[in-house]
Amino acid sequence: MRRLKRLTASVCGVGAASAALMLTLPGCSSGGRHFDGWEEALEIDVRANDSKLFIYRLASPHGGRPLVEVYRSTRAQDRTPRHEPMDTRALEGLRKDAGTAVSATGYCREGFLMLDYRLSHVESWLRGECREGATEADRKRFADKTQLVIPEPES
Repeated sequence: MRRLKRLTASVCGVGAASAALMLTLPGCSSGGRHFDGWEEALEIDVRANDSKLFIYRLASPHGGRPLVEVYRSTRAQDRTPRHEPMDTRALEGLRKDAGTAVSATGYCREGFLMLDYRLSHVESWLRGECREGATEADRKRFADKTQLVIPEPES
């Protein structure tokens, strides 16, 4: 029996071709962000040993629904959605967006090391550590903060 692949988009009524285009061209979003429209958060932690840690989080604006579902069988009982995995371009986009966020807030001046990450169609995050240690000015500026507001990118 031949298995058929059918692409079904569940992106607020957008057709399959439009959803595929949105997934294949993430760098074309406005403002230079790869995950334009996703909710961003930047959690920070300045440690006593002068290390500056952070978690950059993204949440999908689609209410937890996957962007693309692939059905691999035509039989009704086998029509369970299987989600396509995120690729290396999505990881690179997450890394660049995290770099933009920590740079724009002034938290990491010399870049960062990626410690851990998670990619998902619903929520993604990247945990990192700034390359430079915390200065006295950093301690004063970020002392009582656990989250930073990420400024809107310039168009």
